[in-house]
Amino acid sequence: MSTPSTSTTDSRLAEMTAKMTAREAEIRRRIEELRACRAEGKSEAEQYTAFEAAFDAERLAIVEDMEALESVKTAAISTVEINNSLAAINDKIACLQRYHSDSVGFLPAYVSASAKAKVEELANKLADLRERVVPKKKFAFSSAASSNRNPKQQQPQQQPQKQQQQTQQPKVEPTLHNLTGKTVVLSDESVANKDILLSDLADCTIKVLSHPATLHLNGLTNCTILCGPVHRSVLIEKCTDFTLVVACHQLRLHCSTRCKLYLHVTSTPIIEYSNDVLIAPYNFNYANLSDHVTLSGLNWHRNQWDQVQDFNHLAGHVASPNWSIMPEADRLNWEE
Repeated sequence: MSTPSTSTTDSRLAEMTAKMTAREAEIRRRIEELRACRAEGKSEAEQYTAFEAAFDAERLAIVEDMEALESVKTAAISTVEINNSLAAINDKIACLQRYHSDSVGFLPAYVSASAKAKVEELANKLADLRERVVPKKKFAFSSAASSNRNPKQQQPQQQPQKQQQQTQQPKVEPTLHNLTGKTVVLSDESVANKDILLSDLADCTIKVLSHPATLHLNGLTNCTILCGPVHRSVLIEKCTDFTLVVACHQLRLHCSTRCKLYLHVTSTPIIEYSNDVLIAPYNFNYANLSDHVTLSGLNWHRNQWDQVQDFNHLAGHVASPNWSIMPEADRLNWEE
């Protein structure tokens, strides 16, 4: 099978990046025009008409960007380039979210709810796209386990639809579960480029001195989690009174309270149904950090730690009451 040449791939990526940049500039211009309309006293009907046209045009443009990225996923492009393109699309979704937030004051309730749902749909599509286009390293034990099976029992192509569904929604087995008062160090190959799930922990300190594929935190109470760079996403659910120090491409916090997050994140962090969240820049240092940054593909020159999106706070002109920047005097230095 023939593959596109490197020069052709570079050209297509450059063209796609240029389109993304131009579209982001355009939506920012539309937001400024909308604010000018308000200042000039134009009617809500005129403002709504302008919003509807701009919102739908940008939403379709974002869909086109995702389709364009997927069309080049098999070309000779690096994981870093793919992740940077995904981050750019995420930024455009965040920009569209801010556009909606800035407009919510004059939109009919049903229009505002519909726009919010469309933004969330884009975010979900982007998460699915990331799972498809970012290369994953298979677990070492998977091959070993399968080699002990009878070939007739394996039947790898019996249920392709079911396998595809499992790929899109992988089940993550607990790495650490139901511990109290423990200090645990996870390092190097034991968790490198693998999915980590920490669940139902209390009064624990967990150090992940490696570069996992994903990090899932569920049901943590009064815990401290120190983690190296994560290849893809960090998902946090139902955690209370905890501290997380992590670098990643994407972070989502759900149903959690009294959280301290020290972040390096290349796309805008998202919080939902959470409160009393303090945000600070990532400052964890350990021996192999530099090597792990390279292996993870993270862009270390791009950090949106303080650009938090609160999906439960739509009033873009008013700061969210659910999160704030941690005062510098209260920040701890994390070292291994």
